[in-house]
Amino acid sequence: MGIIVQKFGGTSVKSAESRKAVLGHILRAKEEGHDVVVVVSAMGRMGDPYATDTLIELLRAHGSKINPKTQDLIMSCGEIISACVMATYIEAQGIKAEAMTGFQAGILTTEAFGNADIINVDPTPILEKLKEGKVVVVAGFQGKTKKNDITTLGRGGSDTTAVVLGGYLKAGFVDIYTDVPGIAVTDPRLVPEAPFIPKVSYEEAITMAENGAKVIHPRAVKAAKQFNLKVRVKSTFDDSEGTLVGPEASDLIVSGISAAKDLAVAKYERERAFTDDEVAKLQTLSADKTLYDSNSEERVILISEEDKDTAKSLAEELNAQVNFFENMSKVSAVYKATIDSRAVDEKIMATLLKEDIQVIAKKVLADHCAYIVKNDCVGKCVKAIYKTYFN
Repeated sequence: MGIIVQKFGGTSVKSAESRKAVLGHILRAKEEGHDVVVVVSAMGRMGDPYATDTLIELLRAHGSKINPKTQDLIMSCGEIISACVMATYIEAQGIKAEAMTGFQAGILTTEAFGNADIINVDPTPILEKLKEGKVVVVAGFQGKTKKNDITTLGRGGSDTTAVVLGGYLKAGFVDIYTDVPGIAVTDPRLVPEAPFIPKVSYEEAITMAENGAKVIHPRAVKAAKQFNLKVRVKSTFDDSEGTLVGPEASDLIVSGISAAKDLAVAKYERERAFTDDEVAKLQTLSADKTLYDSNSEERVILISEEDKDTAKSLAEELNAQVNFFENMSKVSAVYKATIDSRAVDEKIMATLLKEDIQVIAKKVLADHCAYIVKNDCVGKCVKAIYKTYFN
């Protein structure tokens, strides 16, 4: 039946009980006749013995500056441990398995330690093991440079590993297993009744992820789009169909409501309107490359802490006043590019006004509307938009 790639995150491989659930999905795919490639993350999260953040703390404890190459070397260990453990679990069931590091699996990356990009994959080592009838278990989140230095891929690295391997191996599907049964319309912690979406397009999933949704990383979805590869986001702990991410869009008007919290905002003000060239300079400084509208004499951008001095210098250059605001959030409503974005914005703004939610600034774009609100309003804002379209 061809090759299938299965990726399991940290919570899925954390405990013996969860690893049994992982094993069930692997064995089922083998029984269905698939050649199976498994990609694993490090076990658990900060505080767990083999979690990536825990390993990094071993270096930080000494207080000196950490060599990025050394940090990547220790960061790669968590996934390698997971790969070895899962391969052993599989072999205990009488099925041959092979654990591989990212570099053994033929993954070549740039030299950007801590946030490398995959530039090529030689699928030969994996294909050889599959021909031997083995389940191949690959350590995610890592690769090697042309100089044979070990690198890591940054946030969402194991998702990216799985999708890119799927592309080079010409897999039928890549299944991303997590602790939730797919991609929900919005964060179930904010709206418990929010439904999970049967299908979304690559574009919808990318926009959701870039605006705060955390189920799948945007780099992985972009890779899936590049390879025209279908990705299923599923739960490790049940047999639900999950969410299919592919070329076909959802059937919803608003397919996602994303929230990003704890942001910093810079508001630029002056008596005359900003020119197009000045707007371009502000947009370049923006953390999300978006310039939010307040009024003609004000422009608002999201800003990182390390860019505040640059923001002040730019204010002097523009002869404008800049004020910084902490503890802000961005709430985004995602839709297909064919939707009337102005109509969506008008409906949402009417709802937020009715709910007495202050919008600091907003931006209406072809595929989503974004609203800047205070942190303490984010839950109320998400719920209000949800009720507007999913009452």
